Amino acid sequence: MPCFGRVVKKNRERKQKEKNEKKVSDRPSANSKSQPPERKQLHNYRVVQRNLVYVLGLPTALSSEDTLRRPEYFGKFGKISKIVILHRTPGSSQTTTSAYITYVLKEDAAAAIQVLDGSTLEGHPLKASFGTTKYCNNWIRSLPCNNPDCVYLHDFGDDEDRFTKEEIQVSLATLSVFVII
Repeated sequence: MPCFGRVVKKNRERKQKEKNEKKVSDRPSANSKSQPPERKQLHNYRVVQRNLVYVLGLPTALSSEDTLRRPEYFGKFGKISKIVILHRTPGSSQTTTSAYITYVLKEDAAAAIQVLDGSTLEGHPLKASFGTTKYCNNWIRSLPCNNPDCVYLHDFGDDEDRFTKEEIQVSLATLSVFVII
């Protein structure tokens, strides 16, 4: 019986060591920004899309794709390839909505953010920023994506725009410390 106990103990130690090594290998290293991570680790990443504008605070009366494409609204900044509107929850007293506006050109998205962030539209304050996205699960698994409307990434994206969830949380925590002080 003592031999069996040692085997069980060695197996537990080996499994714990493998588990710890896996945790370390899953963490982004200091040079992870210089080379893309392995695809299988990309499920933890978000990527800033420089042609995607996320807008909060839109009046619900304007929350239709045709309206937002007009030159007096988002169309004045450039050619729009796609608009996704996030409607308010039914039964909610919320009077605003949000949208993702994808521009053909990155420069148009940057111009829209510069003008819209902090402005008001029909009395509603707007917040605008670059949108983020995830990697397509099929692409991560090296499988073809058969969804022509897939909104997720199918390439590695720019190094400086790729962040893990943990990096974003640490940045937000650091930012809130600076705001408090």
